[in-house]
Amino acid sequence: MIRYNGYQVIEYGEMVTDRPRMEPYAQALRQSVVPDCIVLDIGAGTGIFSLLACQLGAGQVHAIEPDDAIQIARTMSADNGYADRITFHQTLSTEVTLPIRADIIISDLRGVLPLFYHHVSSIIDARKRLLAPGGCLIPQQDRLWGSLVEAPDLYRPYAEPWLGNDYDLDMRAGQRFAVNSWRRAWPAVKPEQLLAPAQNWATLDYATVEAPDVSGTLSWNMDQAGTAHGLAVWFDTILAENVGFSNAPGQPQLIYGQAFFPFSEPVTLIEGDRVTIKLQANLVADDYIWRWETRVVSQNDPDRCKAEFRQSTFFSQPVSPTVVRKKADNHTPSLKEEGKADRLVLDLMDGKTPLSEIAHRLAAQFPGQFPDWQHALAHVGHLSQKYSL
Repeated sequence: MIRYNGYQVIEYGEMVTDRPRMEPYAQALRQSVVPDCIVLDIGAGTGIFSLLACQLGAGQVHAIEPDDAIQIARTMSADNGYADRITFHQTLSTEVTLPIRADIIISDLRGVLPLFYHHVSSIIDARKRLLAPGGCLIPQQDRLWGSLVEAPDLYRPYAEPWLGNDYDLDMRAGQRFAVNSWRRAWPAVKPEQLLAPAQNWATLDYATVEAPDVSGTLSWNMDQAGTAHGLAVWFDTILAENVGFSNAPGQPQLIYGQAFFPFSEPVTLIEGDRVTIKLQANLVADDYIWRWETRVVSQNDPDRCKAEFRQSTFFSQPVSPTVVRKKADNHTPSLKEEGKADRLVLDLMDGKTPLSEIAHRLAAQFPGQFPDWQHALAHVGHLSQKYSL
C-alpha cells in the first residue's frame, strides 16, 4: 500500500470532497486571486489549491510539497493545461527561495489542531521571506477553543484494558502512560456532551505570530452536574474576509475531527464546582509536547481540592534505561555494525561512485546484514534518498 507523508492517495481525494472545508478555501481563493498574481501553495499535496489558483487567473504558482504526492500534482497540472504556470518544489518551504515574492500564500498544514509539527514555524518563515509586502495569507487566523466533555466512549481506551479486562490480569501499569496521550475525537463530539460553555484557549494570528508555542488557561464555575472525562479542543478559522469554517461540536463534520485530552480519571462534578485547566503546547524538535494541568475545587468546601491532575504527552511513552543512557550528555558512543555499514555508504557517496557499486561493496563487507546485492541496494537507495543531492 503506497502512502504519501502518512496519507494514502485516496485520503487526498477525501480532502477534496470534504466540502465544508474545501468550499471555504475555494471561496477564499476567489476573493484573493487577481490576474497574473503569484501564489505560493505550501503543503500542496496533490495540488488542488495550485490548480484552483491557475483556474482563477494566477500568473505563476509555486507548489511546495516534500512528499512524492507532488508527482500526482505535476501530472494533473499538465492534464489541466497549467504546466507552464506551476513550478513544483519537492522540499520544505523553509528550503525554498522565490525569484519574486508571492502575493498570496495558501496552506492547510494542520492536523487535528493547527499546532501540528512545524505548521506555525513554516508560516512564520514564509510570511517573513516569501510573502510580498501587503500580501495575503490564507488562512488569516485560527482560534482554538476548549470545553469540558462527558464522553465515556472516548474515554474507554484509557480505562480498558488497563483497569479491567476479560483475562483477570493486572494491567494498571499501562494506564498511567495511556492517560498522558490525547486522541482524535472521531466521530466528533456532540454539543450535548459539553458540560460547560466553550472558551477561547488561544488565537493564532498568522500575520503577527512569532513563535510556535502556545499556552492558555480555561476555567469554569459549573452550572450543571455531570461526569467530566476530559477536555475537547477544536478550532475556528478565518480564511478571508467573511470566509471560514469550524470543527466545533455541532458543525458539519470535517476531516480534522477534534482533540480529546483525557483526565487521569473521570471527575464527578456538581453545580458550583470550579474547574481550571492550564493547557500548553511546546514545539520540541519535530513535534509538540502537550501539557494539561487540571484542578477541581469543591463547591461545598472551597478549601478542598476534589481532583488535581498533571498530565503531559512527555509521559505517554515508556522509555528504557538503555535509551536514556544513550542520550545522556556524558555517554561515550561507539558504532554498532549497522552504524559501521551506514558510515561506509555515506563515505562512498562522493559524487563519483554509483549506487550499484556502493551496494556491492556494502554486501561484501557486511554479509551478515545484507545476504545479497539486492538487499544492500535497497538499503543504499534509502540512504541516498535521505542524504544525497
